[in-house]
Amino acid sequence: MSNSLDETNYQSGRVLFILISGIIALMVIFAFSLAWVDSRMLNEINAYKAAGLTDLPNNNADPETLLDFARQEGINCVTIQDLFTSEADCASVIDIGKTVNDYKSDQSLIWSFIAISVIALIIIFTMFIHQASSNLRRLGAEGQKFSPTWAIIWFFIPLMNLFQPIRVVRELIKASSSINTKDSRAWQNSDPPDGHIISSWWTLVIFSILFGPRGIAIFVGRDNIEDWAASGRLLVWADLFQVLPLVLTGIVVYRIQRAQEIKHQLELRRRTS
Repeated sequence: MSNSLDETNYQSGRVLFILISGIIALMVIFAFSLAWVDSRMLNEINAYKAAGLTDLPNNNADPETLLDFARQEGINCVTIQDLFTSEADCASVIDIGKTVNDYKSDQSLIWSFIAISVIALIIIFTMFIHQASSNLRRLGAEGQKFSPTWAIIWFFIPLMNLFQPIRVVRELIKASSSINTKDSRAWQNSDPPDGHIISSWWTLVIFSILFGPRGIAIFVGRDNIEDWAASGRLLVWADLFQVLPLVLTGIVVYRIQRAQEIKHQLELRRRTS
């Protein structure tokens, strides 16, 4: 009997794992880049606090906003013409406005790359989950609670996606890790390997979505320079925190892919014996 990969219609997840790993590596770089941008701005904010400022210009630092900011801070910069000619103390106001605008521009650029990466990761990750779920029957495992289609759908149903995806992944790892080639349902009575990793992974994913940098930027106010500083500190930590669920995602995908490769080899040996 042939022992080719096509014998059981098994599809290796190696390529998808490599793609997922590459995207995760890029997102880790983007997370560190975002942390660097936020920490650099935090240093500027602390310098402005030390200089006696009580707030920073917002609303893209347009001329009217800059003049309002100057009046609020008691800076001698009165007219738009003064701004354009950098008369009086307007040069410092322009520098502050430019710092804020550059910070927001750098943030927006990095976030655009992150958004593209997130979309790519979601697409390829769901492809991997669907393929891994489809492989279980081909690898001699039976009794799945989640079909390949529903293994994907649960990730996108509000509220249900808070707890169903972790059940999907636990089932995938349990069924893929079973080395019993005689009993197709033996995996159901086993404890899921790497259970703590799976629980930590999904908990951190949910936490990073709810309390990540975007949530802080949206819900934390910037009504004065103290708020700017507090927001800046939170953003730096939130940026760095994103690395943890990304790394664990790579580990979970690797464990499933490796377990299925091993199970496939065992299944081939069983068929040829």
